Amino acid sequence: MSTLQLTTLGEALVVMDPVSRGHLRHVGGFEKNLGGAELNVAVGLSRLGHRVGWAGRLGDDEFGKEILTFARGEGVDVSGAAMDTEAPTGLYFKEWRALGQLRVYYYRAGSAASRMRFEDLDLEHLLSGEILHLTGITPALSEGCHDLVERLLSAANERGVAVSFDVNVRWKLFEGRDPRMVLGPLAARADLVFLSDEEAELLFGGSDPASIQEAMPGTRAGTVVVHGAAGAFAVEEGGVFEKASYPVEVVDTVGAGDAFVAGFLSGRLRGWNAEECLDMANACGACAVTVPGDLKGLPTTEEALALMRGRPGVER
Repeated sequence: MSTLQLTTLGEALVVMDPVSRGHLRHVGGFEKNLGGAELNVAVGLSRLGHRVGWAGRLGDDEFGKEILTFARGEGVDVSGAAMDTEAPTGLYFKEWRALGQLRVYYYRAGSAASRMRFEDLDLEHLLSGEILHLTGITPALSEGCHDLVERLLSAANERGVAVSFDVNVRWKLFEGRDPRMVLGPLAARADLVFLSDEEAELLFGGSDPASIQEAMPGTRAGTVVVHGAAGAFAVEEGGVFEKASYPVEVVDTVGAGDAFVAGFLSGRLRGWNAEECLDMANACGACAVTVPGDLKGLPTTEEALALMRGRPGVER
């Protein structure tokens, strides 16, 4: 088997997308899809032509088996995944309310993923790539998962494996805990950090380049990327690089951040500079929001490059 370029670990989920808008009590049916930030990134990178592995813990149930089958079909190495006979695969429901407001309802407490432990990891596998990608979702799942991420970060730092960390605050998972206290110290130990505008305000005290530049010396990060609806910027030692987003018709924003991260990491793995990475990231995010579902719209390299070159076009 080819050497992996990137590995990631986290919770993969079943996603129930309503077939109509309105309160869930009035929705008559749902379409079953798959998601989970780390799985989305892994699939995104695989579609962009990279060798990537996803690790996690799934229930030994039909949903867990579906996720494994899907990931394998997308070319993702799932040899680091484990099945749990005593806990279920997590899932969540989306609810689209008036004015396009999205709410999500999680059913992931006590899930198989929340029972992940550092002692059960195949450390050699997870640290075999150029980059280890983690998110702030995993440490919010349970104390055991928080401990796992802390120790995995330490191992990667000691081994010299570059760590990518998408802050990805999920307020409902913190249940009154302060995300800054949990995620701040973890993000500070990553080499590459991704944040939304709101997350940058939360952890770095501002979502503008100057605020990021001021806060970076207190972290390990060589690159900090902040992304929003209008575009994104990256701060590095060499300066600030900015790229506007691509104008597209938005259908479903869930998963857009993961597509963006996959695009940026793809550029990084190709040896591109920050500006080129941002361009690929914005193109992948734009493709993702035009299709319903968390990962159905993740593009191939050809699709992303076509948007970047201004000719998405029609094939005949």
